[in-house]
Amino acid sequence: MKKVIVIMLFLLFVQAALRASECYHYHTKRTYKIVLVKGSPFLEITVMDPNGISMEHQRCISMLQVGNDVKMINRNGDNMLLMDDDAYYLLAAEFSDVNQVTPVKIADRKDVQATFDADLLYMHGKWFSFSFDPYAKKITKTATKLFPDKPIVLAQFQNRRYLLKDDKHIYCYEGTQLTAEIIEGLNPATIQCLKLENNEDKYLLTDGNTAYIYDVSIFEQMDVTESLLSFDLKRPFTVKEVARNWLNSFVDFNDGNIWCYISAGLDLQDGTTAYLYPVKARWLNAQHEFINKEGKIYYNGWDLINDQPPMNLKAVAQPRLLEITASGFYFDGTAFYKDQDGEGALEPVTWLNKDSKFVNGVYSYQKGIPNFFDDGRQLVFDDNNTLAKKRTIAHQSALKDLKLAYAYDDKLLIENKEIPNSADRESMELLGSTVDVIEGCDGGRGQIPVVIEYNYFFRDKNHIYGYHSGDQALTLIKTVVPHTIEKDNYEQLRELKKKMLD
Repeated sequence: MKKVIVIMLFLLFVQAALRASECYHYHTKRTYKIVLVKGSPFLEITVMDPNGISMEHQRCISMLQVGNDVKMINRNGDNMLLMDDDAYYLLAAEFSDVNQVTPVKIADRKDVQATFDADLLYMHGKWFSFSFDPYAKKITKTATKLFPDKPIVLAQFQNRRYLLKDDKHIYCYEGTQLTAEIIEGLNPATIQCLKLENNEDKYLLTDGNTAYIYDVSIFEQMDVTESLLSFDLKRPFTVKEVARNWLNSFVDFNDGNIWCYISAGLDLQDGTTAYLYPVKARWLNAQHEFINKEGKIYYNGWDLINDQPPMNLKAVAQPRLLEITASGFYFDGTAFYKDQDGEGALEPVTWLNKDSKFVNGVYSYQKGIPNFFDDGRQLVFDDNNTLAKKRTIAHQSALKDLKLAYAYDDKLLIENKEIPNSADRESMELLGSTVDVIEGCDGGRGQIPVVIEYNYFFRDKNHIYGYHSGDQALTLIKTVVPHTIEKDNYEQLRELKKKMLD
């Protein structure tokens, strides 16, 4: 019994240890910009909320020993590449609490013919990588082992990964490796590089003679040439289109087939595995997300390949016009439809009329607005899980998008609640927003609630208004002339917050 209790306590401890902590800063991102303050260059660093507008923090760091015309050429996770009229500089992308930085000169501008990423310079006929050790105060200049003289980017990915070409080869390049690798067997003059998946991992590379499925995450290629030929696809392979829906990807080689991409592979009777499998079919319509196979309509490529039951469109008024919308509902021009049970049988969404427009919500941390529909008379919100109508808000005027809020009639929809709007709706606009981090993390195991509050500032032709999370109405800021405030000026927004609290 004691052993069982010990094991249970151990499992509970492990479970608690594995439970992910939650912090606001996991969801923010930093932006970097060079600005002139009283004629001198400063690096402006802004911490942005997930909504892309609200600013959690901003500071400006003085930049020494660079010209006032200094520009940021590129940035990666470690470095910034800067340039002024005289030279190129390297600047570390991470900063502690300093009020000034000195970018490190790495080359005279006259000696540099080209740049790539944030640390490669083409000088005297060769590419060099530069790095700076801030502790040893030492610049390291390293010649790349292999890199195209005149690289053309075919595709760019996270973690500084690239697919490149020049007039000789196709290359893969990872910024931390200081060398490119040649992808053999492909002619750069005729290369096509097409994204296969909704994420960025798999690409179809073909020069007409050879075809690879290339996995960028691990820089590995799979030769599918013989597989394509075994299905009687003729050379030269020419990709007319890669189409994707939420489930699958499809390749059109303009051969009368639609080729289904199966990322896990399809085992065939001859013992081979196909990753692109042809089906004699055509697109249902111009959207290229539904496939018509002998009058049967499919959305799922796996069902199409295996002759599974097609979609049930008996309730759809105009099947040939059926499209899937950004909301996830289907639409045929006369009505919206939903796949309630996920089995492909569509039924009308009776609480939406055909004039309803999908409106993107606000993606603020904790205090956003979900996506909704506007039919001109009411805003309609649905339940993402049940696809049922959740609530409505009646309105008569046109809906005005204020980026972080929506105005209509004499109301404002902000932080997913309706409040009175004392501003002039026609001239009203968003000036900007800041974030108050009351409690940034949950303590590691959720024992402390994360608390984030927002400040919003609007203006109309006459006044400036503020709103703080939880308020019941806008606050009129009387002492500021509207046209004197710049949009998204962090310091001015901070001053407006002080005046809002006066």
